[in-house]
Amino acid sequence: MRIVKPESLHQQAYHIIKSEILEGVYQPSERIVEAKAASKLGISRGPVREAIRMLIQDGLLVYNDGYVKVYTPTVQDVIDLFQCRESLEALAISLAIHNISENEKEKLQENLIASYQANEKKDIIELGKLDQAFHDIIIYASKNKQLTELLEMIRAKIHYMRSNMVKENFYPTLVEEHERIIDLLFSGDEKGAQEYIRQHIRKGLDGVLMHIDKSVSK
Repeated sequence: MRIVKPESLHQQAYHIIKSEILEGVYQPSERIVEAKAASKLGISRGPVREAIRMLIQDGLLVYNDGYVKVYTPTVQDVIDLFQCRESLEALAISLAIHNISENEKEKLQENLIASYQANEKKDIIELGKLDQAFHDIIIYASKNKQLTELLEMIRAKIHYMRSNMVKENFYPTLVEEHERIIDLLFSGDEKGAQEYIRQHIRKGLDGVLMHIDKSVSK
């Protein structure tokens, strides 16, 4: 992938490198060489340096032994991240009950149909994308900008962890649980929706921990 869009070079570099990290092009602990990345993108090293700085701020890259490397999460990192996600998404669905638009409701229904189809085809990659989109719709429906920004960083790290640490479909009841979340959201059951999405996220954590790659440090 090379730079093509008419926007700031460092922003383009940031989005491209971030996408490659999330999709597993770069592996955990892999070194990111500024000059090599710049050559690959067809730009100078300055914008790449700024993109790397932004990705370090996001927590997807780290300084390690004097080098910039891809973040390697520990088991405790996974647990900590899901605990944050649980509390924040419980707040998000509570706010979404009061603020969700008709268009967002339609998007949730469409997502559910597509998720059932992907599940039938055992398309794990597509199902993962739909799962992420499902939660995003609810988060954006909260209409709370600060909450959305907090969850964006968490969402990126969780996507990275699932892409690099989980090698199979670990969550057979995922789609049915999404349907239940929609029912609670649309019915306005704030307490029920909060508790159910907490359970849903805890089950997701259990699934990640059950299938976590043995090479991840503890």
